[in-house]
Amino acid sequence: MKKFLFCAVFILFFGFYLPAQEAAENADKINAAEKTEEGADSAPYSPPKLSLLFHNIGWNLLGSFGYNYSANFIWAGLGTWVFIETGIDWNWRNTVYDNTWLSNMGKPGLYIGYSVPAITPIATYTIGRIIHDEKLQITGMALTQTLMLTLLIQSPLKMISGRATPDLVTELDHTRREHTSDISREFNWFSKNAIAGWPSGHTANAFSAAATISEIYHDNLLLKIGVFTYAACIGFGVTLDVHWASEALAGALIGYAIGKTVGRSYRRLLEKDDVNDHRPNLYVTHNSVGVIIKM
Repeated sequence: MKKFLFCAVFILFFGFYLPAQEAAENADKINAAEKTEEGADSAPYSPPKLSLLFHNIGWNLLGSFGYNYSANFIWAGLGTWVFIETGIDWNWRNTVYDNTWLSNMGKPGLYIGYSVPAITPIATYTIGRIIHDEKLQITGMALTQTLMLTLLIQSPLKMISGRATPDLVTELDHTRREHTSDISREFNWFSKNAIAGWPSGHTANAFSAAATISEIYHDNLLLKIGVFTYAACIGFGVTLDVHWASEALAGALIGYAIGKTVGRSYRRLLEKDDVNDHRPNLYVTHNSVGVIIKM
């Protein structure tokens, strides 16, 4: 709970403070560029500012809920209900429970799902800095924002739903238990557990990152196939150990909405289309509060 509150305050503060700071820096850049002569090609390389990590973060947060007219969130809820009522969740859980080899298949994905979302943004940004690739650096920052927003959105949903776990894990917390009655219907509402439950965080993180990359590198078909294949493997893997099948489905839909929203925002930035974005941008500094409107 403390981590979630810290993340929320951190995002809200910098989401409003840095846009104002960045606007002032951009104005200085424009003035400097007007005075620059044709020999500017010899100027030293200047990497993108880290403030881009919070590019449009407030609007991206709201836009994630409104993506596709909120259909992704609606289908996440309806899909979960269908999986429960038709017995898909319960039957798949029992199939995995009765076949140990299936459970063993899911274990690598559990650890990969924890590590890759944290490592990839840092690695992408670092490689971009080393080879002076602006797009890679911005992709790293976009993936970081995607991860922050995914955690900020899925954590409260877990805390609200409080859904019972399928009890398939043995090595991590020794909760593997046989059940004769259908526990897929058990929800402990407002349990305040931000770790387990609905939706699958592993799957949401994987699909949000994949959707972000697919937007920024929209013209690279092989890369898009690769990242979504990875996300699908993570989603399938978590149904073999810590999540119900419907939780993976919900995580995929919600993560996709977040990733698409953030990815499109950074894609406009890279393609210099941000000048056509006339949405008001709130900001707060140590001595002022205001709204930036691009005309």
